[in-house]
Amino acid sequence: MVNPDEVVGKQKWFQCDISPQELKTFMKRDNYHAVLNFGLWLLLLAGTGYSAFLLWGTWWCLPVFFLYGVLYSSCNARWHECSHGTPFKANWLNEFFYFFCGAMEMRDPVDFRWSHARHHSYTLVSKVDPEIPARRPPSVLAIFLDCFYLKSGGVALKNLILHSLGIPGKEVKPYVDPSDYRRMFWWARAALSLHLVVIAWAIAIQSILPLLFFGLPRYYGAFFEFVFIFLQHAGMEEDVADHRLVCRSLKVNPLLSFLYMNMESHIEHHLYPLVPYHALPRLRKRLAAQMPPPYRGLWEAIVELLPVLRQQFEDYKASVHRPLPAAPLGGL
Repeated sequence: MVNPDEVVGKQKWFQCDISPQELKTFMKRDNYHAVLNFGLWLLLLAGTGYSAFLLWGTWWCLPVFFLYGVLYSSCNARWHECSHGTPFKANWLNEFFYFFCGAMEMRDPVDFRWSHARHHSYTLVSKVDPEIPARRPPSVLAIFLDCFYLKSGGVALKNLILHSLGIPGKEVKPYVDPSDYRRMFWWARAALSLHLVVIAWAIAIQSILPLLFFGLPRYYGAFFEFVFIFLQHAGMEEDVADHRLVCRSLKVNPLLSFLYMNMESHIEHHLYPLVPYHALPRLRKRLAAQMPPPYRGLWEAIVELLPVLRQQFEDYKASVHRPLPAAPLGGL
């Protein structure tokens, strides 16, 4: 097993010049923002889902189901934020939506809490971070499959089934403590049971319709979610202890900000993962002088990334290099 500290050596992760007292003002949680965000998301899901149901059997249902799938796939942003315990002040709401939104995309909640903790502790540390989106050299097939959630979703589903059977997947052994295996197995069974109920329902009524509302939407609506997640880290520098060099922050429109819960401020999120999503825009403005300039949308990041991915087939170390301002006191 790789020792993470041996990979990054004695580097200390970059720290911004912001006092603990000021940082606490950004870390304040409440229920108000999350109730509005999750409530609107659920209403949009219900509205598009009901419209798709009414249009079932006609060609008009296809674009409506696609829209439903895009909305459904943003469950990823919601379980992610809940895994940090930050959207709601009420912890039970964070835990409920973490489990349910994770189950929507076949995720074992215990497995991925450990995985994501490792990702934040050792972001883009090669051979250590389990959530590197494009390992080097990049696999064109893997990237294509993940446009439809087939690769990472396949691994998640496989591990969910294995864990339900009491077998730890080989991917999780480096980061899940064995003392947590029993809890992992039972929560995996709970998540898998939701899908088994829907499958049984579909068989009973002899229709694929229930699966089109729960489970399959994460596949047929995956593309936009994939692009957003992929651009958070793909092609960035590896094995450096500076989140400004291993993450991207973007400027996007309000609709994307809503769907992805402000995760376009991804550098800021990695620097301070306990800051709630609704406070990230304010934190971003506060730290702007210490950050590289954000990308002006998804397309600008894609145009910069694609040549780097091509270079990595010949040069393993090829990376996107972001301009950094002078390090403030408290930096590396």
